[in-house]
Amino acid sequence: MKNLHFDTFCTPRSDRAEHWARINHQYFGDLEVDEMDTNAIEAQLDIYNLDALKMYKIEAPSHRVRRISRVTNDSLDDSYKLMLQIKGQARLEIADRSFNLHPGDWSLYDPRVDYSVHNLDPTSLLVVKIPRSRLDGLRVPELHTCETPQHESVGLSAMLGCVLKSLSEQLTSLPDDSGHAVSESILSLLTYTLARHQTNLKERTLPHAILKSRVKQFILEHLTDTELSIDRIAAAMRCSKRYVHVVFEDENLSVDRYIWKSRLEIARVRLSSDQHASNTIAQITDACGFKSNAHFCKQFKAQYGCSPSEFRKNTSSQSAPQYPVFSH
Repeated sequence: MKNLHFDTFCTPRSDRAEHWARINHQYFGDLEVDEMDTNAIEAQLDIYNLDALKMYKIEAPSHRVRRISRVTNDSLDDSYKLMLQIKGQARLEIADRSFNLHPGDWSLYDPRVDYSVHNLDPTSLLVVKIPRSRLDGLRVPELHTCETPQHESVGLSAMLGCVLKSLSEQLTSLPDDSGHAVSESILSLLTYTLARHQTNLKERTLPHAILKSRVKQFILEHLTDTELSIDRIAAAMRCSKRYVHVVFEDENLSVDRYIWKSRLEIARVRLSSDQHASNTIAQITDACGFKSNAHFCKQFKAQYGCSPSEFRKNTSSQSAPQYPVFSH
């Protein structure tokens, strides 16, 4: 999977701390970065776009980052952060609470709240930015697996940690058009983990959010099925068609339109992907679950302003995008 890469390797030693701070500021908001060994800063950041999610793999020596309240309204913080400790130990401080993170631990927190992360050792991290809109309908707590968890949440939390760790190891080998499928799977597992955690704490969980996540996951898994319909979804969810429509009301689009847009997006990605260059438009139409090639072409042009063949031609005529290594 394509990615952006940044590092300090070619930066003069005297400038490395400042350079690393600028990289953090650009992608994580107005953070203070300090307590680094300025004689041996060899740090790198790889950024992956997985549809709804952005993932950042970080390798760095001991250092601390802080977000303080004098910095507000930072557009880069319009997300929740899910941080997996892959290597090394860290101390996460949020408000007046402190957590010690070890390899395999993950934390979900709101970066708008004052926090600091002190990486005590050379560290490897996976940071996932989750748009707030994707967790609408759920009360999103701070959640730290290093705390003693509720019994029924242990398995789910451990499973999510294992999935994230495996993902961090496989990001470079994933196909470019897998982002949507991977991000929806992660979101589905996280949503269910949050819902179970809140149930264990006897908090009121909105069932709409849980069902909507399950519906989206079912749609994702059956997009290539030309017979996918609201009837099949309702039957699989063991609820009425009306209830499926109700949980989608805050999406500002119907279930049918969500299926339609998801199929078009996958088709668009495949049309621009080198991995599917040998596939005809008709083959891509079939693979994405459309019954009619003519209908697909009409919908594609309405959505993206050009026909599939024009889109493919324009994409292939452009030079491949470059993903440079920034070192100074």
